[in-house]
Amino acid sequence: MRWLKGNTYTKSLISLALLALFYACTKQEPFDTASQEKFAGRYCNDPIAINYNHGFPGTADNSICIYPTDVFQGSFVLKDSVYDADFNLDTVLDYMVKFNTISLTNTRLSGFCINGDTVRLTADRYYRAAVDSTMLPDSSMIEGHVFCRGVDTIKGNILKIEGDTPKIRINFIIASDTGINYHIGTGIKQ
Repeated sequence: MRWLKGNTYTKSLISLALLALFYACTKQEPFDTASQEKFAGRYCNDPIAINYNHGFPGTADNSICIYPTDVFQGSFVLKDSVYDADFNLDTVLDYMVKFNTISLTNTRLSGFCINGDTVRLTADRYYRAAVDSTMLPDSSMIEGHVFCRGVDTIKGNILKIEGDTPKIRINFIIASDTGINYHIGTGIKQ
């Protein structure tokens, strides 16, 4: 035991080993301690839903699911700032738009185009609705779709501000025979 005297490194190593041995021998709580209270709630079990698995563990109940198009339902007063290709402010417009639900993820935005055309959107569980793409006859895809006039193409997205806020934000690019316009704005639910 002479080597134990004065060697701080060896003393520390032995103390650490004894501490580890003591911890390894202590009694652990049983792993399977789930109680009825942990499973008393309900949760949405549909992966498309915004609140997928919120409240898990519990009882699966898809009647409480909130789907992507649910957050975009209704009418909004939109303040739309229109910028030209050089990002110079061109016009500020105020108008009413309305979302029309087609499916759990597809919606149409009406009121943006004066001829009654709608913007086709696909919503996801992250509070975003993107303008649908167009499939050409040769099965290739182009971003956006023809809109308002046969020479206009729209692309971009709409974001719902998360939480209980009634706001949306638009970010559209419209390409036409007269050039490119950027539509950036905010809508308030009515």
